[in-house]
Amino acid sequence: MGNNFKKTIKEIPKVERPREKLIHYGPEKLSNSELLAIILRSGTKEENAIELANKILKRFGSDELPHLKFSDLKKIPGLGPVKSCEIIACFELGKRLLKDKKVAVYLTPKEVWEELKDIRDNKKEHFVIFYLDSRNQEIKREII
Repeated sequence: MGNNFKKTIKEIPKVERPREKLIHYGPEKLSNSELLAIILRSGTKEENAIELANKILKRFGSDELPHLKFSDLKKIPGLGPVKSCEIIACFELGKRLLKDKKVAVYLTPKEVWEELKDIRDNKKEHFVIFYLDSRNQEIKREII
């Protein structure tokens, strides 16, 4: 997105705009700054939403962002109380929804073997299906 700086979102080709990219390609294809720009919805007179998102991520980093407080966000020019609250609310909702989720990633057959340690010593044969997403993270496990 380096060549899009100092442009309004409307000046960016439609296929490169964050919302349109999300609709056509899915959220996993967007950068963190593009996802944050969607949450922000708009920028300021001086910078578009993508530039504002980049500034926020550069200042706090993507690891710190989910834990920021209102007082941290309001220090950033271009972030008023509404946008600050929206960012905080998005991360809080994500934390609550993922609170008890166990993320298992399987990249090798050995990792699958290790994960099945609870049933592999059973006398009865089991057929186990692992449903994985595109990142090899477990969605669901089913024993048939």
